[in-house]
Amino acid sequence: HRTPHPSCCQTESGAPHGMIDLAHCMTVKSAELKAQKRNALEVSTPDTTFLMYADSEKEKDDWIGAIGRAIVRCSSTYTNEDGMDDEERDSDED
Repeated sequence: HRTPHPSCCQTESGAPHGMIDLAHCMTVKSAELKAQKRNALEVSTPDTTFLMYADSEKEKDDWIGAIGRAIVRCSSTYTNEDGMDDEERDSDED
């Protein structure tokens, strides 16, 4: 079972043709109006905005959710410099 990739990330043969470093991503959102195409999503970095197309609305929503969670994980890693999450910090104060 192969993991699906949004259309921008596949060649016609189905092979991925690039990667976006999610550590540099700022936002992910639906982009159907901007792209004027159904099931479009947009991933923004400080330098570039990537438009991608999923095969269905559910797949688009799944991608937006997964990429959004990855952006949050990456940003919390950078803002939490001591490497401890909030639960560890709370338990140390007891």
